Amino acid sequence: MVHKLPSYKACFGCGRMNPIGLKLDIFWDDEKREAFSDFVLAKEYEGFEGVIHGGIVCTICDELCWWCIAADLKKCTVTAEMKVTFRRPMSSGKTYKGVAKVQKVQGRRIVAVCEIREGEKVCASGEGLFIALPDEQWERFLGELEDAGILAE
Repeated sequence: MVHKLPSYKACFGCGRMNPIGLKLDIFWDDEKREAFSDFVLAKEYEGFEGVIHGGIVCTICDELCWWCIAADLKKCTVTAEMKVTFRRPMSSGKTYKGVAKVQKVQGRRIVAVCEIREGEKVCASGEGLFIALPDEQWERFLGELEDAGILAE
C-alpha cells in the first residue's frame, strides 16, 4: 500500500509553509519499503540557465532519505554525511522521480540511498549517513505534525 507522508512546517524540502521551498510530496510504499516523490522543479532552482543547482539536487536526496528512515524505522534523525553523484544535468520544467531506501542500520547509525531519475535515465544518486536521535525526539516530532498518518502507527 502507498501512503502520502506528512509535510513538516517550513521545511525547505517538504514544508507547505515555506514560500520558497520545494514543497515535495513524498510517499511511502509499504511493499517496496521505499519513499518516493515525483516532482517538477521551477526555474528559481537553477544554477546555470536551464540547469538545476547541485545543492537543490542534494537537498532532494537528503529529504527523501530522511523521510524514508522516518517511515521505515520510525526514527527522527540528523544527517551526518551525504554523498551525491551527479550523472546527468537536471532541468527545470521536467518531471523527475526520486526514490530512497534504507540500506543498513548499525545501532544509531543508519545508511539510506537515493536515486533521482528522468524516465529510465539516472540523473543523480546519493548515499547518506544519518544518526538516530533519542526516541523522545520522535515523539516530539509526531506531536508537531498536523496529521502523522502512518508515522504514528
